Amino acid sequence: MRTQLTGILTASAVAAVGLFAAPALAQSGPGVSDDSILICSYQPMTGKVSSYFRMGKGADAWFKHVNDGGGINGRMVEFKMVDDKYEPARTKTAVKRFVERDECFAIVSPLGSAPTSAVIDYIVENDVPLIGAGTGAEKNLTIPSKWVFPLYPSYFTEGQQLVKFSKEVFGASKVAVLYQNDPSGKTHMAGIESVLAENGVEITAAEGYEPKEVDVSSQVITMKNSGAQAVICSCAPEPAAKFYTERAKLGWDVPVVNVFFGKSPKVPELAGDAAVEGVYFATIFRDFDSPAEQIQEAKSILAKYYPEEQPDAIHLWGFAGSQVFTEAVRRMGDGPITREGLVAELEGIDGWTGSVVPSVTIGEGNAPEHFIVKDMSFVIYKGGKFEDFTPPWMN
Repeated sequence: MRTQLTGILTASAVAAVGLFAAPALAQSGPGVSDDSILICSYQPMTGKVSSYFRMGKGADAWFKHVNDGGGINGRMVEFKMVDDKYEPARTKTAVKRFVERDECFAIVSPLGSAPTSAVIDYIVENDVPLIGAGTGAEKNLTIPSKWVFPLYPSYFTEGQQLVKFSKEVFGASKVAVLYQNDPSGKTHMAGIESVLAENGVEITAAEGYEPKEVDVSSQVITMKNSGAQAVICSCAPEPAAKFYTERAKLGWDVPVVNVFFGKSPKVPELAGDAAVEGVYFATIFRDFDSPAEQIQEAKSILAKYYPEEQPDAIHLWGFAGSQVFTEAVRRMGDGPITREGLVAELEGIDGWTGSVVPSVTIGEGNAPEHFIVKDMSFVIYKGGKFEDFTPPWMN
C-alpha cells in the first residue's frame, strides 16, 4: 500500500513539476532554445537570377561570424536558407514549411519582390517577424503590420527620383524605360509615371521583360527607335548587362541611369567595362572600397567564409538585415527571446552605427515606420569602378 501511495505521490509530483515547467519553457518564442535560435530565408540559389544569392551569402557569412564568436548571448544562430529560384510558387511552399514545420523564429534577409509579395500576407497573419527582405515593391513596404521591417526605400520613391535624375542630370524630356515585369518593375513604373508631368518628361517607350528573361535585344531596338534622350533601366544585373551590350552594338550613345538592384560588378563583368562606362546607378550602401570600419569588417568576413565571392552591394543587403537582427536579439540579453520582444528592441534602435548602414534608426508602428535604410544615393561607373556622384539637388 505504501509503495502504491509513494508511486501515486511521485507521479503527482512529476505532473506538478510539468505544470509549472511548461510555462517556463514557453517563455521564448518558436525556434528558440537555451542554446540556439532558428531563423530562415528564401533565396534564388539557382536559376536565372542566382546572382542575387549574393544577399544570402552575405547574411550567412555574418551569422557564421557571429557563431564563431560565441553566438548571440551564448545562443548559436541556425540560419536555414532554401532555394526558391525566384519563383513565387516555390516561395509559398518554403515559407509554409518555415512556419508550420520548422517553427522558425523569424525570416531574415530573404530575397525578391515577387516572392515576398506572394508570401507576406501569410507571414504577418502568423505573427512572424520579417527582417530586411530584399524588395522595394510597394506592397511589401507599406503593409500595415508591426512584424515587417523593410530593408530599403520603395521602388516607387526610387522611380520618382530617377525621373528627376534624368531631367536634371541628363537634361532629358523624353525617356525610355526598360523594366522587369514583376512587382519590382511595376512599382518602379508607377513611381516614374507619377512625376512625369511635374518634371516635364514623357515616356517614349516602356519595354518590359520577364524575370527569367535575359535577352532584351528586341526591347533595346524599340527603345532606340522611340527617340528617347535617356533611359531608365529597372534591370537586374544579367538583363542590365545585356542591355548595355546591345546598346553598344547599335552605337546608341544614350545616357542611362540604372536602379540600385542592378548595381553589381556582374554588370561590367558580363558586358565589358567599355559598354558600362559612364552609366549611373542608384545605390543605398557605401562600396566595399570604403575605408569605413564596418565595411572593411564585412569585406573581411565575406572573404573568410565565401572567398570565391567578389564583394558587391548585394552582399551588403544580407549583412544589413542580419546585423540589425543580431543587435536586437543581443539587446534582449540571455533571458527569454520572444517575437514581441524582438519587435520592441528593433523599434528601440536609434542612431546605431554598428552595421554596414552608416546609421540605423527604426521608428515605432508598422512597416512604413520600420525602414532599416531610408535614403538613396548615386554612383557612376567610370574607369573600371563605381565612383560616388552627387546630383544637383543633393549638393
